[in-house]
Amino acid sequence: MYYNGSRVFLISFLVSLITSLVVCVLFLYVLPISKGGEVVIPDLTGSTPEQARVIAENRGLLLVVGGEEESEKFAENQICRQNPLPGSVVRSKSSITVFISKGASNVIVPELKGLGLSEATIKLNDLGLRIGDIKTEENSTIEKDKIISTLPVAGSRVKRGDAITIVLSGGAEMIEVPRLIGKALTTAKRIIEEKGFVVGSVSYEVSTEFDVGIVMAQNPKPGTKARKGSKIDLIVATVLDQ
Repeated sequence: MYYNGSRVFLISFLVSLITSLVVCVLFLYVLPISKGGEVVIPDLTGSTPEQARVIAENRGLLLVVGGEEESEKFAENQICRQNPLPGSVVRSKSSITVFISKGASNVIVPELKGLGLSEATIKLNDLGLRIGDIKTEENSTIEKDKIISTLPVAGSRVKRGDAITIVLSGGAEMIEVPRLIGKALTTAKRIIEEKGFVVGSVSYEVSTEFDVGIVMAQNPKPGTKARKGSKIDLIVATVLDQ
C-alpha cells in the first residue's frame, strides 16, 4: 500500500511538472504575451531574420528589416539592433524594425616592413588590429629584429580585431669562411659562391712561396664567421714583369 501510494504521488507530480512546462513554453514562445491587446516586445538580437520572424509572428507582431550594420558583437546575418527595445509594451500587430549585422568592419593591413615590434603594435592597435604569431627568418637586407613581412600581406582587407602574423628579421645567417689559400683563383671563386659568399676584390702580389694564379691570402680569414652574402677579398700570387 505504501509503495502504491508513493508511486501515485510521483506520477501526479511528474504530470503536474510537465503540464507547467508546456504552459510556460506556450506562454513565452507561442501565445502572444498580451493584456488588453498589448504585447511585450521580445529580444530578437542574436537571432537570424528567419528565426526572428517566427518569434514575432507567434506574438502577433510584424517584422520589418531596416537594413544592415557593421557589428563587433554579432556575427554576420544576426540581428544586432531592434526598435522597439526588448521589454517594451506595444499594441498587437505592431511592427518591430530590426537591423542585420554585416559582421565586424573591415580595415586594410598597413605596411609594416622595416618597423620594430613596438612601432608595429601601435600602428595595428590604432586600426583595431593586434599582433598574432611572431616568426623569425634570416634576412641579409632587413636589419635584425625589424619586420620583413606580415600575414595577411599589407593592403589586404581584414576584420577589425583580427590578429596579424609578423615575420621578423633574424639578420643575415653567419657561416664559416672557407679556406681558399693554396687554391687556384678559379677554384676559389667557385667555392666562395657555393658557400653563399660573394667574390670581393682580387689583387695580385709577387710571391716566392706560391705558384702564379694561386690564392696566397684572403680576408676574412678562414675559419672565422661572416654574414652570408658578404664579400671575401683575395690576394693572388704573380711574378715580376720581365
